[in-house]
Amino acid sequence: MEGWDPNTKSTLTQIPLLTTKAGPRDGAAWTQRLKEEYKALIAYTQMNKSNDNDWFRISAANPEGTRWTGKCWYIHNLLKYEFDLQFDIPVTYPATAPELELPELDGKTQKVKSDFAFSLLLIAWFGNYFLFGRCIEEGRFV
Repeated sequence: MEGWDPNTKSTLTQIPLLTTKAGPRDGAAWTQRLKEEYKALIAYTQMNKSNDNDWFRISAANPEGTRWTGKCWYIHNLLKYEFDLQFDIPVTYPATAPELELPELDGKTQKVKSDFAFSLLLIAWFGNYFLFGRCIEEGRFV
């Protein structure tokens, strides 16, 4: 965690570790990984709520936990901008991060593409979670 600011380090210590390396093709191991993902997601959501930083809701859209949908929002100048959020877990997960989609922004302007949606959320929860989750799994820091 060298080079990371204290706030980021503090956030990381509050998210449960992911110990199961499994993807959708791994049967029972995937079920265990999905449980770990839910625990981490719940912990992160509770932490955000307690810090008045609540900005998304997601849930699995299928029983296998490979399709997720929800809402995310951003407040700017006292206006709330809310967007649908969706993504599929790739079969190569966790080695490959999901591509997040904000369908309402797709094609709005030349600058707003699917990549924008990914970048926007990558910086927040998913960026930290997938990057840090992978670092935690690989034992890069404790």
